[in-house]
Order: sequence, then structure tokens, then C-alpha cells
Amino acid sequence: MAARRIAAAAARASRWMLAAAGWALMGCAALIVFDVLARNFLGFSTKSTVELSGYLLAFGIAWGLAGTFVDRGHVRVDLFLQRFPPKVRGYLHLAALLLLAVLGGFFTYGAWRLVQDSVAFRATDISVLKTPLWIPQGLWAAGIAVFTLIVAGFALHAARLLAAGRAEEVDQLLHPRTYTEEATEAIEAAQQGTTHPTDDGRDPR
Repeated sequence: MAARRIAAAAARASRWMLAAAGWALMGCAALIVFDVLARNFLGFSTKSTVELSGYLLAFGIAWGLAGTFVDRGHVRVDLFLQRFPPKVRGYLHLAALLLLAVLGGFFTYGAWRLVQDSVAFRATDISVLKTPLWIPQGLWAAGIAVFTLIVAGFALHAARLLAAGRAEEVDQLLHPRTYTEEATEAIEAAQQGTTHPTDDGRDPR
């Protein structure tokens, strides 16, 4: 029960972070478009587009990691994985999670060290905004840290399932998304986009 509550909380947090990442990337695109139009038609520039768009891009990437992981959206090379039986795949999934958690730990450590250095030296960017670098770097590091914690939590959950002899459940939880799953998700999204409920909440079809 506790594991399910933790998993549900991690899923909610990752969804919220994924939405924030999406808005950040939209803001990045809007800022670039505005600056291009302003230069060509209004004769001025924000003079900070490169810095701000870079911050938004880094924020969007880092905060999108956790949600993409939970949705099993990261690119995975599974050419040989699918040739193993489900029980063996469960242990391979755990090995991959442990390696990813270690890698995420290194990235998290390096990111927070960078934030500490920026705070210590009171570093700012070179634009007219003079943004303290610890602010965008801190948001970036937080995204990486949450991603690492969620990966570690999944690894712990997978290890407990394997210890209980439930390797097939690990494979069901962590297997790469199939073409069928992706096609089904696309069809459902298209159907939801074309459905216009009536006032009483019923589908008019």
C-alpha cells in the first residue's frame, strides 16, 4: 500500500513537472518569435533572448525528464531485450534502473556543485538583465534531482518485486512502449479531441 501511494505521488509530481516543462518550451518559442518580429518590423530587440531562451530550454529539458521516464517515453534500444523471457527481463530492467540512478546521481551532484559555486561567487549572466546564475541553475538542478529520486524509487520497488519472485510484474511495469500502445494512445487522443460533449456531459454521438 505504501509503495502504491509513493508511486502515485511520484506520478503526480512528474505530471506537474512535465506540464511546467511544456509551458517553458512554449515560452522559449514565443520569446524567440517575438524577438525576430521585433527586430524586423519594430526596429528593436530585447537583447536578452539568447540568455532567457537558454534558461527556458534547460529548465524544460530537466523538468521533463521525470515525466518522460514515468511514461516510458525515453528512447530505449530493446533489440535484444525482447528476446529474453519476462523473468530475465525483470532483472535486466533493474540493472538498467540502477545504472540510470547512479548516472543521475553524478549529474545531480555536479549540478548542485555548480549552483553552490554560482552562489559563492555571486555569478551573473552577461546580458543586460544580470540574472544571478544560481536561479536558473537551481531550477535546472532541481529537475535533475527529482528525476534521479524517482528513478531510485522505481529501482527500489523493482528490487522488492524481484525479491518476492514477481519478475513478470517488473517487466510489465518497465517494458518499453510497444507500437500497439503508442498507436492506441494516439487514437484515444484523436478521439478525445474530436468529441464535443453536450451540456449534460454526454457524447452527442
